[in-house]
Amino acid sequence: MNGGRFLQCFKDLFNKFFWSLGFAFGLKDKKQLGSFGEWSAKKFLQRKDFKVIASNWRSRRDSRNEIDLICIDKECLVFVEVRTRSSHSFCCGYESINGKKRKSLLRSFKLYLNENLIRVNNYRFDVVEIDICPNKYCILDVYHHENIAIFDQNLH
Repeated sequence: MNGGRFLQCFKDLFNKFFWSLGFAFGLKDKKQLGSFGEWSAKKFLQRKDFKVIASNWRSRRDSRNEIDLICIDKECLVFVEVRTRSSHSFCCGYESINGKKRKSLLRSFKLYLNENLIRVNNYRFDVVEIDICPNKYCILDVYHHENIAIFDQNLH
């Protein structure tokens, strides 16, 4: 592992340690804010007894196709989009998913199932919104929108 990658791994571990203590440490850029939101959503879903089977999954065919979290909830495969927003944002995370993003997500879901040769009878799309207050302490509101209507056709 080269020095730059080692340093980045160390920073990520450092941030997650402070996040687990309740400090919104290192949220100055969009990448860190997104990482914090995905980490928070993962912890939230695990407390609801979801089994997280993949984080930040990317297609081997086209790395632009990404799924934030892939989980199992009882007998259902759940694709999760995480939207992290400041409490001062103009629109909520759920409303920020436009038609272009929905098409991209649907394409990613199909690729995941095809690349992993998974046949499931039950699957759904959830959105987890993480609203943060922009100060030094983590004050979170978490909204879990289950079974969002995105599948107008069979994925297989």
